[in-house]
Amino acid sequence: MRRLLCALSSVALVLSIAGCSSAEREPDEALPSTTNDRLAAAFDVLEREMAPVIVAFSHDGAPAVVREFGALRDDAVAPEKSLVDIGSITKTVTAVAVSKLVEQSGVRFDETLSDIFHEVPSDKAMITVEQLLTHAGGFTESVGDDAEEINRDEFLQRAFASPLVETPGTQYAYSNVGYSILAAIIEVRSGLSYEQYLRDEVLAPAGLDSIGYLSSYDDGRSLRSTEGKGVIDASWGGHDASWHLIGNGGLITTAENFLGFLQALLNGKVVSESSLEQLLHPHIAEDASGTSFYGYGLVVQDVAGIGRFYWHDGGNDVFSAEWSVYADHDDVIFVAGREAVPGASTASEAMSVLRDHLYGRR
Repeated sequence: MRRLLCALSSVALVLSIAGCSSAEREPDEALPSTTNDRLAAAFDVLEREMAPVIVAFSHDGAPAVVREFGALRDDAVAPEKSLVDIGSITKTVTAVAVSKLVEQSGVRFDETLSDIFHEVPSDKAMITVEQLLTHAGGFTESVGDDAEEINRDEFLQRAFASPLVETPGTQYAYSNVGYSILAAIIEVRSGLSYEQYLRDEVLAPAGLDSIGYLSSYDDGRSLRSTEGKGVIDASWGGHDASWHLIGNGGLITTAENFLGFLQALLNGKVVSESSLEQLLHPHIAEDASGTSFYGYGLVVQDVAGIGRFYWHDGGNDVFSAEWSVYADHDDVIFVAGREAVPGASTASEAMSVLRDHLYGRR
């Protein structure tokens, strides 16, 4: 489950705000006066472009505005009910779950793999939970295809046998493997499956609806590929998600529910204030320019004229998704869509339209 970087390349964010959409405002065109007017202008663009996306938007804690566009209107499923594959945004959810487990004294951020698992090779023995959370563990991006059926023990054996791509703790190296190891840590230390821990210990206490894999899936409500395949076939391989995805990608939920998850997280209903500070802290630079940082399961950036915002995206060749929280504007946005062209990111393109119209070209 790869992370997609059309809209937010850490090197070229400012250009991306103006560059992913084919229907932009002119540079000297003034923004409409209110948030509602600016949002309506962005929606007009998405309508004209027939973008196959679902958008959930909230300003200043208000209930979400949820809209769908393009071909998604033809699926007879209301946008509030449509189940979407959130891709690598799963990492945000996993990081929150790990933070909850830390609060419950089930694990520590400074614990190492050798503290948690048996027979960890020496080159990986001292990798910490925090290094996995910040993609500083040195693990390769993947050790198999998303659709392969593989259980937890088989996955861990393969992950521990894989060569490291960086010396642990030295620099950022994006890794799906690292986040699936975090999911395994949740299971080992909690005694629950990843999905059950997420449901019972993270979501339910905050009054949140389901975010999960097969236990949350309804094929009749699934977003569908251009070939008509639902998430179970298009993303998971025709079976429940296996360990090349668990913890790092492929979770499903509705756009409205995921936006509610973000709001609850920011309002202190999911983890404590100190845990939230750790999640949102810019722990490690994603590149040499130092314009983009990774917290725990999310990206932290500061842009002139926009201020600080947090985000993550993800997807595969079929679906894409992206969320953004604009701290200085009290805006929370989630976008999910399906791809017309493999390797594109419909969600990131739509997010660029929203960003341009809500905050202006920078």
